[in-house]
Amino acid sequence: MLHEGNKVMNIKRKLRNISRNGPSYAIIFFALIVGAIMVVPTYLFLSYVLRNQLAATDDPWALRQKIRIASIGLNLIVAPCMASRTRTEQFLNLRKKTVKKPQPQAAAASVKEAPPQKPVEPPMQKPVQKQEPAHPQETTQVQAPAPTVTPAQPQGPVITFDDIAGYAETKKNMEFIVKCLRNPELLRQVGAKIPAGILLYGPPGTGKTLMAKAIAGTAGVNFYSANASEFVQVWVGQGALNVRALYQAAKANAPSIVFIDELDAIGGTRTSGQNQEYRQTLNALLTEMDGIGKDSGVLTIAATNAFEDLDPALVRPGRFDRKIMIPLPNVADRLAIIKLYAAKRNMVPGISLEKLARETVGMSGSAIATMFNEASIRAVMADRGVIIETDLDGALTQMLTNGEAAKATNPEDLKIAAYHESGHAVIMRLLAKDPVQKVSIIGSTIGAVGMTFRSDNEDRLLVPVEVIRARIIAAYGGRAAEELVFGKENITVGARQDIKDASAYIREYLDCGAGGALLHEETFAGGRVSPDINTAKNISKALYEEAVKFLGEHRDSLERVAQALLDKETIMEEELEALL
Repeated sequence: MLHEGNKVMNIKRKLRNISRNGPSYAIIFFALIVGAIMVVPTYLFLSYVLRNQLAATDDPWALRQKIRIASIGLNLIVAPCMASRTRTEQFLNLRKKTVKKPQPQAAAASVKEAPPQKPVEPPMQKPVQKQEPAHPQETTQVQAPAPTVTPAQPQGPVITFDDIAGYAETKKNMEFIVKCLRNPELLRQVGAKIPAGILLYGPPGTGKTLMAKAIAGTAGVNFYSANASEFVQVWVGQGALNVRALYQAAKANAPSIVFIDELDAIGGTRTSGQNQEYRQTLNALLTEMDGIGKDSGVLTIAATNAFEDLDPALVRPGRFDRKIMIPLPNVADRLAIIKLYAAKRNMVPGISLEKLARETVGMSGSAIATMFNEASIRAVMADRGVIIETDLDGALTQMLTNGEAAKATNPEDLKIAAYHESGHAVIMRLLAKDPVQKVSIIGSTIGAVGMTFRSDNEDRLLVPVEVIRARIIAAYGGRAAEELVFGKENITVGARQDIKDASAYIREYLDCGAGGALLHEETFAGGRVSPDINTAKNISKALYEEAVKFLGEHRDSLERVAQALLDKETIMEEELEALL
């Protein structure tokens, strides 16, 4: 009995070894056993399905013979082969993962164990004591930061260029890069090659990261993503190790894309006072992007909000061959973005999306997305299942003022606010010729009593100096209206923000040479300095007096707009045009 038991154990051991070392043979063997058992049930099942054909045929024996052959072939040939192929691939893929996983950690550990020579250790320490960083506490601390070497897995649906509204020219350039990634021969035929790197820069929230995700979702190649802040570690050399591990994995799976977000976290200009870890991490990135073996099939895409702060060696041609500006969307791009988000929400008909696009001047794509989300929240708070125009208007006010809409309760404050905002609107429309989208004496919780929304003429890239001058006068229009109507001694503090806006315009006005001196002062001073303050004061005084004079000449228009604000609280563009 013991001998027979040993035989059974040997057979089990052999079968287990076969299944581990040769999974395809083991799977075929077990599939044949199962197939032999399933031949008869398969034959009976096919006979039942083909019972009508068996009853109608003149030679049922020949048809039954075909059914037998089909049952045997299906169970003893086709099924084992398919099972062997699918299960073997799964087994081998699982095995590769389990084998490859510890390798980066082992490599990292071998490098990480190098920093036992800490600068705080005394110089007279014996060599035997230098081998002591093998304490459990220190080992766990050194091995904590592990390099990221696995491709980024998409969270949710795959993003393509169809999911990005607007930016037609930028998407066209990106789509060509994707086309070249898929078919490099298009460039090789003319002696060109894929750019080594693409740098996306621009204001926050304009969709730089979204554009990189669209490239990854469209190109169909391995995509490795990392935030630049993840590279810098407390241990000197760890950040460089992370960079090398990332690019080593990308090169091993080329063609691939490496995306580094917030590049300025490690790519800033190097100075003499920086710590060694920061410099080593940046040097490792420079070497990987343009080292000895740079033709590795890896495309680096990076995004930053601070292009001017990047190191010149990082942004030079050969590393980032293409630098693409992602600006704030213009009115056409905003309309496309608004239509994209409006299509995903339940909104009442009749809301003018074109008007909303004109009102959202200076807002990024992410700001527009937040505005629609805030409008949806307001609809839910009002127990409505649809978004109405009031929800969008309140959400837009919150985005522009960083506060909730709030109306002043004092009648005297409302009257002052009406004339103040009327002064802005009259000068903006009649002198500066700027479109005024809305004038309101409903302020916000941050302290504003009223608001006047102006939209820029975005069709013009070169703004005339006289337009800037007129906008300075318009910024002073609120305070000038208060002085004209209530007297100089009754001017309120409501013009604080207006004076800040006017000062910014005066700075731009002087930089354009309107102050008389056609010189760039920073070139001579060696740094950023303020222009001649006396010139700025003279300009501000003269233009404020011109604002008072202009409103005096158009006193009737000022009175009509102010009275309409007191009656309706808010005037839209069409009503303002009729009043003026």
